[in-house]
Amino acid sequence: MATEYSVPVEMCQPNLAFFMNIWRCFDHLLGPPTCQLCGARGLGPEICGGCYRDLPRARLACPVCAGPVPVAGVCPGCVLRPPAYDRARVPFIYGFPVNRLIHRLKYGGVRSHARLLGELVGRAMRRIETLPEAIVPVPLHPRRLRQRGFDQARDIAAFVAGATGLRLRAGLCVKRRYTPPLWPLTAGERRRLLEGTFECRGQPPSRVAVFDDILTTGATANALARILRAAGADEVELWAVARSPLISAGSIQPPANV
Repeated sequence: MATEYSVPVEMCQPNLAFFMNIWRCFDHLLGPPTCQLCGARGLGPEICGGCYRDLPRARLACPVCAGPVPVAGVCPGCVLRPPAYDRARVPFIYGFPVNRLIHRLKYGGVRSHARLLGELVGRAMRRIETLPEAIVPVPLHPRRLRQRGFDQARDIAAFVAGATGLRLRAGLCVKRRYTPPLWPLTAGERRRLLEGTFECRGQPPSRVAVFDDILTTGATANALARILRAAGADEVELWAVARSPLISAGSIQPPANV
């Protein structure tokens, strides 16, 4: 059974995050591979076999929204109100330790986790028979980008693109309007808040995958899918690292430790 890991130095001493990331780069180049979860060395690139087997994989899910379903098939929500994207592909559940990796990346500045998460997602996506032509990461507003210093969705998507051989179209879509954190809002409130938020600044490929780190209600992906279709995309998929199980309207809670 998985156990909680100690809090990394980046979270209790954020000023050291830059130097710790540099050290990890040298350690990765000069030493044997180190598992980013348990610290075991020499067992494989970025993650050891034991931690890989313990990852919380999404099993039975709706093929359209990737939400949990009791039996195989499209969920009632997607039957009644189909999303703007064609399908969602999300290999993991937002649970330990995937949630810890995403949290450390977004709020602890451990950018090496983007490589691990991207390679894990890319490994899963390589099994798809017909891949899209390009990956479009969900863009951050410039204000949020200045606050965080990096775009976690773009960083992860870059490694997914490398693992799958797909083109990364990071500048194709932009977020024109700043929005507050979405986690306290219902699905309907999110949809209304995101109307007119994104803009497509170019011609998208015919088949494209929108990429985000966490999929909750799908409101952000819906907003992007609509503008991509309006700009000429014929088929839009949604890719994400993990699916939050807290998806009921009115019951959305912030991710653990946020």
